Amino acid sequence: MDQLAPQFELRDVLKHKPQLEQLYPLNRNIDAKIRQTLQILRDRGVISFEGGGRYSKCNVAPRFSPLIDFSVGADFSSAAQIARLVLETWAEFNLYCLNCESDTLKRLSANTPVADFECPACESAYQIKGKDGRFGPVIPGAAYKPTIDAIRAGRCPHYVLLEYDRRFRTVVFGKAVLGTSITVDRIIARAPLKQHAKRAGWVGCNLVIGGLPTVSVVEPTVVDPATARLNWAAQRER
Repeated sequence: MDQLAPQFELRDVLKHKPQLEQLYPLNRNIDAKIRQTLQILRDRGVISFEGGGRYSKCNVAPRFSPLIDFSVGADFSSAAQIARLVLETWAEFNLYCLNCESDTLKRLSANTPVADFECPACESAYQIKGKDGRFGPVIPGAAYKPTIDAIRAGRCPHYVLLEYDRRFRTVVFGKAVLGTSITVDRIIARAPLKQHAKRAGWVGCNLVIGGLPTVSVVEPTVVDPATARLNWAAQRER
């Protein structure tokens, strides 16, 4: 949106289609996704439709929405892939940086190790984890070795844990965990994927989050970002 003028047309957005095709090679419906995204931005009060393919930026803070759009995962058959895609799409529209005043997070390319999002201002990294229901004390992580390497290098991302209700297509609770609170002893290697798997030999990990302090961002309505950032700063100082 930052690259667009205050008043713009659909054709101005479609100029970025080649870039989006490179970022999301598995998405075969980029045109439809662009139009859907414009509708979401309209519903969140970010832009207004002027008619005839013309739009205006509203220059107001976007409205929080707990609603999840599962249609963005229509091209996938794997439940895990669908959940990842729809929650990352939701996060792109609703989450913000806890470390600074940036109200947006930038989605990273699919092959980025460990992290899903990065703050465009302070470059803080975030990884999104979602569950239909409540999280237990152990959650699935990313690849084992890159996770261990990131922790040892002081680059462990912050984790955002999103608990949603698929029946109502709604994010119910969201909590964030400081990356600096995650230590190597909390990372448990999983068994390598079997030979017939698409990524045979790949080793993932589980992350023990039980007992770690968290900061709420959704409970179940949105937590005021200023409050969430104050609570986050207090956690960092401990």
